[in-house]
Amino acid sequence: MDHLLSGLATRLGQGPFVADRTGSYHLRIDGQSVLLLRQGDDLLMESPLEHAPLDPQRDQLGLLRALLSRVASWSRRYPQAIVLDADGRLLLQARLGLDGLDPERLERALAAQVGLLEALAPELEPLPRGLPPQAPVWRP
Repeated sequence: MDHLLSGLATRLGQGPFVADRTGSYHLRIDGQSVLLLRQGDDLLMESPLEHAPLDPQRDQLGLLRALLSRVASWSRRYPQAIVLDADGRLLLQARLGLDGLDPERLERALAAQVGLLEALAPELEPLPRGLPPQAPVWRP
């Protein structure tokens, strides 16, 4: 895995990526947090799906439905899925087999991860409070 990430860093013109004490790599790409860690013969790519406190009119179930409907649209093209971690937090996760994984394929998977995080951002925003944007406002 170290060789793979060294190849990616070289490909991106970066310095070497450095693992933390657990062997995980914490990356920040276009403002998005991506954690890379080895699990057996797989490379896990995880990003938290942090969301604002839910509006009383929009419950957790509604958020999950909205997110899961988005998964169906990308599931044939990308390996990413929405999962819960041990603490019940939502994550965007991809599981990539290390066998045959090269820096180019890893770069594409990272680009997909960041793109999906950006696409999911509106779902994670709280509903606007007050008047809807199209409502007329009375002016004296």
